[in-house]
Amino acid sequence: MRREIAYNDLDRSSPVTAEESLFIARLKANDDAAYDELVRTYNASIFHVAYRMLNDSAEASDVVQEIFLKVFRNINGFKGESALKTWIFRIAFSEILNRLRWWKRRYRYSTVSLDDSPNGNGNGLHVADSKPTPEEVLQSKEQESAIQQALLKLSHDHRSIVDLRDIEGFSYCEIADVLGISIGTVKSRLARARGDLKQSLMRYLSVQRLHER
Repeated sequence: MRREIAYNDLDRSSPVTAEESLFIARLKANDDAAYDELVRTYNASIFHVAYRMLNDSAEASDVVQEIFLKVFRNINGFKGESALKTWIFRIAFSEILNRLRWWKRRYRYSTVSLDDSPNGNGNGLHVADSKPTPEEVLQSKEQESAIQQALLKLSHDHRSIVDLRDIEGFSYCEIADVLGISIGTVKSRLARARGDLKQSLMRYLSVQRLHER
């Protein structure tokens, strides 16, 4: 059975801004427009984090719904001692990692499909749309697939660090608060994860060069 976390105890770090305080007050007052705005603001980023962690669009969609339900149910316990984004992502990663542990016990990762997509247009790691040739489209999809496969080879902890820092752009302090670890641990895990990713991608590039000869 998964352990229920007291999410109102997770909001530590820098306090919210005055503007955010007003927004949180609207959420606590059950303002429908505020809830809609919250979902619009965070839905895409949370979904893509979930997809990169779980490697399954349907699972990612399910866990995103659970995350927002937890946010809505626990918003009255939010004390405002951290940024709202940090608090939300702590809930998100708790739920995603719980789902990943549960799911991994029952299934094995399948090969990433070039057609599998969080939104029907790729595998979640997007490139700029500049009307590429069919060959360039195929190459981009292969590169995106290689990145996703390299991410999946990382441990849950290392994948979380890379996702938050290198993809979502969180600061070291924010990552430490989201994951409940020290900044030193964030830096050491990130260095190790980047090294492992580099090795995986170098092997991919080596294979590509052999195919091009």
